[in-house]
Parts: sequence; C-alpha cells; structure tokens
Amino acid sequence: MAGSSKTNRKKGNVPIEHECQLNLLPRDIWVRIAAKVASNSIHDLFNMQVSCKVFLDAASSEAVYQHATMRVILLVSFLFYLDRSKRRFLDHCIEAENADAILRLGLTEYFWIACRGIAMELLARASTEGSVEAGYLFAMLLLCDHEDEEEVQRGVEMLEFIRTSGKVERCREFFADIFWERWVDERPSDPRHAVACWSTNCFTRSTMADVNDVSRVSCVHRLADYNVRVFLEMFRFY
Repeated sequence: MAGSSKTNRKKGNVPIEHECQLNLLPRDIWVRIAAKVASNSIHDLFNMQVSCKVFLDAASSEAVYQHATMRVILLVSFLFYLDRSKRRFLDHCIEAENADAILRLGLTEYFWIACRGIAMELLARASTEGSVEAGYLFAMLLLCDHEDEEEVQRGVEMLEFIRTSGKVERCREFFADIFWERWVDERPSDPRHAVACWSTNCFTRSTMADVNDVSRVSCVHRLADYNVRVFLEMFRFY
C-alpha cells in the first residue's frame, strides 16, 4: 500500500509535491501578466525574468517585448553597445514592433547619427504602430525639410489629425523634455518662411507671429506653419 501510494504521488519521474505551483496556471496568463508589468516598469520586468524559469519564459515572449515601456531607457542605450543584454532587449522590442522603441531608435538615427532616411522610415513605422509622438515628429520633419509639395501636404494632414485629437501639446512636452536634457548633433532644417500656407486669401498670412489665440485660426496650412515655428523653438539654444 505504501509503495502504491508513493507511486500515485508521482507524475512521470517528478514528485507532484516538487512541481512548481506556477505551472498550474496556463502560460498565456503569465504572458499577459508579464506584458502588464512590462508596460509599467522595465526594472520590474527584469526582476521578474530572473526570479524563476516560468517567469523567464513568460517575460521573454513577443507580446511582452511589444508592450514594454521605454520611459526609463536612456537614449544613449540606442546609440552604444555599453550593455549588451540591454541592447539585445531593445532589439527584441523593435523586432516585436514596439512603437515606443521604434520611435526612440528613429530619434537617435535622425538627431545623433544623422541618418535621415532611415530615421524617417522608423518614425513612419512607429506612427503606423500607434505612436502619436512619432506621427507628430514625422509631420514636423516633413514640414521642416519640405522637399516637395506632396511631403508638405502629407505633413499638414498628419499634423491636423493630431491637432484635432487634442494631442499636440502632449507631443510638444514629450520632445521638449528630450531635447532639453540632451545636446543634439543634427538639427532639423529651418525653412525661415512659410512652407504650408501660400494662399493670398488667408487672413493670417505673414502675421502668424502676431496671432495670440490660434483657436481663431481656421487655415490648417497656416496652423501647420505656426506649429513648425513652435517646434523649432525647442532647438533655439543649439
């Protein structure tokens, strides 16, 4: 009887009492928990990964890399390979289409590595993945560089979408914090003239600087020009 009871307490060759109780929950539940942790704190996610094999497996899934927050990741981490494990983590996030990670890589490519073509592709990609900040920056850079009318119009349309959603101020604050803390090696072009509004019927034409209340301005192209000037003010100390 004793031998039979002992045998019944085993599953294969592993005693049931020695099994990890965490395995009683399906893996997808742990993945969802890990994704929630990753969206709030990278440090907590790293602690989770080193705590046990079950958490390491769950916290290394694509869903987790896709939702990981980049708020505490320094931009220098995207520039240099000082910490290989951190760089691998960032690469995984980018491969998983983490919009926040793609945005930051686009930032470094444009302002510190001066690879504008690659940077614009990354910003467009991050915007497609849902990053409002990436869409704002992409629109601003299109308007600053203004190589052709199609790009200018695209920038105006993207900016107007963000403006009507009420998120322009949030985007300005986001980038003002970044550019205030770190010197940029590459600045956006300053057109020094209107790039979007050329209508002779626009009552604010050539007087945008004198308009205190932009809510009274209905011309989306003139508003785009105004936002370009505000954006370039972030670089006035460089």
